Amino acid sequence: MHKDKQESNILDKNININKYKDIWDKINELAFVMEADEVFVPKCFIDANSKVYSHLGYSKKNFIKEAPSNILIFDKNETDLELYRNIIYKKRNNVEMILRSKDKKLIYVKANIILFVHNKKNYILTIATDITKNKRLEKELNGILNGIPDVIKVYNPDYTLVFLNEAGYSFYNKSPQEVNGKSCYKLLSKKEKYLKCYLDKVIQTKQIFTTERYLPEMNKFMDVCYNPVLDEDGEILFIVERLRDITEKKILNKILKDSKERYKQILNSSPDPMVIIVDNKIVLANYEACNLIDLDYSELIESNVYKHFQEKYIKPLHKRFRNIISQKEVKGTYDIEFYFSDGKLGNLQISYSYLLYEGSSAILAVIRDITKIKQELKKAAEFQKNTLQKCFPAEEFINIASVYVPANTISGDFYRICKINEKLIIGIIVDVRGKGISAALNISALDVLFLQEVAITHDPINIVKNLNNKLVSYYEENYIAVCCFKLDFNQNELNVVGAGMNQFFLQKKDQKIEEMIAEGTFLGMFENSEFCEQTISFESGDKIFFFTDGLDFMLDEDKIIQRYMGKVSIYQFKEYIDAFLNDTLLEIGTLKDDSTMIAIEIK
Repeated sequence: MHKDKQESNILDKNININKYKDIWDKINELAFVMEADEVFVPKCFIDANSKVYSHLGYSKKNFIKEAPSNILIFDKNETDLELYRNIIYKKRNNVEMILRSKDKKLIYVKANIILFVHNKKNYILTIATDITKNKRLEKELNGILNGIPDVIKVYNPDYTLVFLNEAGYSFYNKSPQEVNGKSCYKLLSKKEKYLKCYLDKVIQTKQIFTTERYLPEMNKFMDVCYNPVLDEDGEILFIVERLRDITEKKILNKILKDSKERYKQILNSSPDPMVIIVDNKIVLANYEACNLIDLDYSELIESNVYKHFQEKYIKPLHKRFRNIISQKEVKGTYDIEFYFSDGKLGNLQISYSYLLYEGSSAILAVIRDITKIKQELKKAAEFQKNTLQKCFPAEEFINIASVYVPANTISGDFYRICKINEKLIIGIIVDVRGKGISAALNISALDVLFLQEVAITHDPINIVKNLNNKLVSYYEENYIAVCCFKLDFNQNELNVVGAGMNQFFLQKKDQKIEEMIAEGTFLGMFENSEFCEQTISFESGDKIFFFTDGLDFMLDEDKIIQRYMGKVSIYQFKEYIDAFLNDTLLEIGTLKDDSTMIAIEIK
């Protein structure tokens, strides 16, 4: 108790409540004062600034009446208000807390807590910053990243780790408790950070940065990409680091320089099955390849490569291998299903490249078991698909059919349709440049920004302009294509604004399909980009089709697809497009781009 009194006296000398009252309503943070008992456990609220009342939905009179236990929450393990004192005496700044609003909404904050004594009474001053948006984005990122096979690390701007994805925890053999909140260099059990820390450069420039790095602790070469995630004010929210193992690539580069004997040694040093193919025959293989196919080396060598795979893959593989030889391709992959020696069906990825082997054109194939990766990617894709809108507003006025087929497992396309009131909806269809984790991150951020704009304005051209202003300083060459539209059922009027996604189809009732243009550059290209708005009156029976560039084959001059589109319902056309894309996936193995469509029919 002596220590408590001593610390209170010190605080009493250093804290002057009048200083806080002078700036009470001028600061952007939430600030409130509580009276505390003799051991600094909160008893009641004394005062708060206007930011607290507006955030929590209370009048000043009602807020003062509330018990602290009704508003203050710490986390799942710290719900007792007696822990408030423990937190204070541990001298923890930037404590994460949760405030419960009048309508029971949870507001996440980072708080600084200050003790002081005034007129022989104990008080607690709390100054907090709202981080709810960060928490929501963190949750979205966590859900998407856990299915990504690359190692993903998410940092705070102070170099502490927010979290890793599951591949990251596995790679470093660490638990979340050992990692989250710790400095980055402690992952590798270092006592201090590297002299050459790339995070410094990312924080200074706020630019995406890529490099190669060797990890001697793990004897691996890694391709590293740092991606800063910025808020609407251009400040860094998180830094996402992606690490991809390129040890195999280094091995392949070495293979191309060595003799046949060296080929054998290097192939056998690889943990993955590797074969060299000449004239459709396997001329060299490592032990892992023999184990995979369950054959002795003598049986595997000189065998026809296609006899080891299912019949449905023979034609696509033959076509790919022929193109590698003719075009001397140095990079390519193909995923197939494969029955292992125990009879179980799994997934293999064949990475192939061209090389000269004893003077002949040859193919180097690295075969990797990606069964577990495929399962995890499917989980990530399922998470992304589940976040996609399935129920659409204004069912009494329109029918809507949607197509959503990723080129790979994770898509860079997205759409959202919002109900403003009973007779007004606003929608957006998005195509982010690139695929995989980078596109998924950008989609999550853009979705949040779009919803923020809809809350401010219901004018598509203002929404697009505001989004462009926020993105122009961040995305650089990673431009985003969008088409934003509004349907006003009071005026029976459609407004469309394009930004890199400029074409859409309109079919007036009993008339031919028309190709419409809404001109505008990609979001993020130029600060003063100009965008045009198409305004169209509609009536019952009219159809509108919005689509991303994965479906730009619908623009072909022969008009076959457009004629079919004009003769059938939007649901029949959706089935046609789905079947076409699925057939393409089966034949080629991948689509050229993510394919998404929103078709609307006026009732």
